[in-house]
Amino acid sequence: MSNELSGLFLLIVLVFFVEHVIFLIGVLRGMRAPAPSSRTPNSSSLPFCTVLVCARDEEDNIERCLASLEALNYPNDRLEVLIVDDKSTDRTPQILAEWKQRMPNLTVLRTGEEVLQLKGKVNALTQGMDAARGEFVMITDADSTVQPNWVREYMKYYSNDTGMVASITLLEQKYFLDGVQSIDWSYLLGMACAAANIKIPLSVIGNNISVRRAAYESVGGYRKIPFSVTEDHALFQAIWNKKRSNGAAQWKVRFPLHPDLVVMSEPCPDFKSWWRQKHRWVKGGEGLKFVGYVIFIMALLAHLAVILAFFMLPPMIAILTIGIKCGADLCIILPVLIRTHKLSLLKYFLAYEIYLLFFVFSMPIMMAQKNVKWKGRVYKH
Repeated sequence: MSNELSGLFLLIVLVFFVEHVIFLIGVLRGMRAPAPSSRTPNSSSLPFCTVLVCARDEEDNIERCLASLEALNYPNDRLEVLIVDDKSTDRTPQILAEWKQRMPNLTVLRTGEEVLQLKGKVNALTQGMDAARGEFVMITDADSTVQPNWVREYMKYYSNDTGMVASITLLEQKYFLDGVQSIDWSYLLGMACAAANIKIPLSVIGNNISVRRAAYESVGGYRKIPFSVTEDHALFQAIWNKKRSNGAAQWKVRFPLHPDLVVMSEPCPDFKSWWRQKHRWVKGGEGLKFVGYVIFIMALLAHLAVILAFFMLPPMIAILTIGIKCGADLCIILPVLIRTHKLSLLKYFLAYEIYLLFFVFSMPIMMAQKNVKWKGRVYKH
């Protein structure tokens, strides 16, 4: 019986490893430089862009975000910074008013009433997109900071048929668990990057995306997209799936991996906020296509094999099983950390593997949990 279990567990983790080697191809494709024909040639021909940020009660974070936007290496007369104040009740409006005096290209908009299916952040994003003047819109969050060349680098990946470009977000580290969360993001977004680059539409992260206005309008904007608690995922899927009359894809969606595109965000400060964030992501991802569920089931089986191997197999076989599974994860994490110059995060890897066991087996509970609580709002799902 032990030999049969050993064979079964090793087969599961080997399939998981092969799957990740395939996804590694997508990560490596994300590191390729954009084609010369799609690069913006010089400053005089730079398109007008909007950086859109939705802020709700962000008095502790908004100034760091604004400072990074003020430092963007993009001509002020070709860049609009649009902050949508989503009914903040703290000092966020006052801070924005002060910054408006020093940033000539800063525009502040306060959200109006919610209509139709436009709830919460989707309402703020919709009103922001309505007001944005840019041909291209870069979207980040109020608790995030961007690199100086963020907008310029994004523009290099837009050819005439590119509708959206997305990239990686990592987390600031003050405490040990912050580093564990950050390496978690490097894996999850590394998988998203890899999948997009091998033509599998998984998802994007809403604090680091850019969209061509024409692509946004071609899918009807958020008014025509079914409501989702993960509005970034919904927009990504709509643009990816938009077809021409002949059935061909109308827009390309690109997911490059470049240090100038890395956004840094704040980690969840406690277990409750972590659970709510993950719950929102899990519920928003329920609309994934078949391949997404296959990836999830393989992850569940691989982690189950690791746990059972620890208790049921001879020590050497158990160590081999665990080693193969960890090697699969490193296929995604290691190139992401190297490319983003965050290799120091590897010291959290073993702790991350333990954390991942808890998260993977929490996902069925999150799927069963109905209402999503986020940013002081409750969404029925």
